[in-house]
Amino acid sequence: MMKTKHRKYNKLFILCLMTLVGLNACKSSKVTQENQTLDLPRHFTVDADTSNSLASTNWELFFEDEKLRHLIQIALENNQEVQKTLERIKIAHADLRKAKAGRLPELNGIAGASVKRFGEYTMDGVGNADTNISETVPDDKKLPSPYTDFIIGAEFKWEVDVWGKYKNRKKAAAARWMATQEMSNSVNTWLIAEVANLYYELSGLDEEINALEKNISNQQLAFDLTKELKASGKENQLAVDQFEAQVLNTRSLLIEKEREVYATEMALSKLLGTYPEEEIVREPLTQVNTQAEILKIGVPANLVQYRPDIRMAERNLLASKADVQVARAAFFPSINLFGMAGFNAFELSKLFLSPASTIYQAGAGLTAPIFNRKQIKTAMETAKAKQKIAYLAYQETVLNSYLEVLSTLNNYQTLNKQLTLKAKEVAVQKRSIDNSNTMFSVGYANYLEVINSQSRALLAELEYINLKKEQLQSVVKLYKSLGGGWIQ
Repeated sequence: MMKTKHRKYNKLFILCLMTLVGLNACKSSKVTQENQTLDLPRHFTVDADTSNSLASTNWELFFEDEKLRHLIQIALENNQEVQKTLERIKIAHADLRKAKAGRLPELNGIAGASVKRFGEYTMDGVGNADTNISETVPDDKKLPSPYTDFIIGAEFKWEVDVWGKYKNRKKAAAARWMATQEMSNSVNTWLIAEVANLYYELSGLDEEINALEKNISNQQLAFDLTKELKASGKENQLAVDQFEAQVLNTRSLLIEKEREVYATEMALSKLLGTYPEEEIVREPLTQVNTQAEILKIGVPANLVQYRPDIRMAERNLLASKADVQVARAAFFPSINLFGMAGFNAFELSKLFLSPASTIYQAGAGLTAPIFNRKQIKTAMETAKAKQKIAYLAYQETVLNSYLEVLSTLNNYQTLNKQLTLKAKEVAVQKRSIDNSNTMFSVGYANYLEVINSQSRALLAELEYINLKKEQLQSVVKLYKSLGGGWIQ
């Protein structure tokens, strides 16, 4: 009667304790969900075509230059940053498989053998000796000395996922794996844009070299003419020196541009992930045209769809939310199932042949945090803070993307206006060279006017080439800022 009463009290005590722990866990693990909706403007505040987005076009279709497409393909296959990103994806995939396996029971095989001699003045030694002299123990069950023990079987442990701890770990791992895939897309987009920018840089430098070589020819003609005029007494040595200095300065500038070509080719080879074995073939800048549909920028909502960095930030936010749920589950009691089955005997011959060697164990346990609740609470607060940081990073990425599109589009549009004016200026300056040379040859203009006209014409032409190059690069930047390049 007393035993039954004690059992009732024990059950009541355990029930009250578990109820108290559960209630305290619910109170401590309360998660306050903030409003994390993202309010994007419906349209870009610019005059552009919003019917579609350039980002929906694959890079192989966007870039019409076959030589540029060839270089981009080499870079995507060989670039070390791309290769490292692929390895990071493998790591994230391994973490995902690990998280999936965490929801399954842990099953281990057991096999072992041991020999032990018990001292005569020990509890085991006295007990074994007493067992062996007992008349009720048959000879085949007498304990050997030294004692041998053989065991083979399997054991399992399984934590029942009542509170969704392992389920949310899997969600977090899956989100991070998808984030690494978006990181790969982001690296591809960056690489495509960088290769295109350096390609246009090279084309622009080639055009500048052509312009310098043509101007050197014109300056050399003026220099030769001045020497002839000096020989006939119509000019002095000062004029000859000035024209010679101009030729030398332009030749020096030509060498500088050739050095820039070499440095740019080395930078491009680094992106390609290959050693520079031959000259990088490219189209002349004059034959590279921008696409007519360049102003198709879509709507801001397309950024969330196409930009890999935004998609990556979104996946990281989802992972942080799952982390909070994992930290929350640590407040609640965990239910563990365990057991084992196999064969155990002190003689190897009896291990499998005798049914009496069969053993098994099955049980369940309940574990609840009591004295380590501060550590769990701290982990919960840390997870909440990381979730907030992930949300702010998501907001920041979207905002920066929106502003980047506006800035790049404005840059492209203003470059178009500058190019129109600069083209007219170049035509006027070239006309002024012909006029000044003619007037100088008949004595109606002095050598300073000829030098100034040649210098201004060269400067205007170099500025035009630079603006043309910047316009092409702004096209690439706009394509990248809209999220294009990675789409398969």
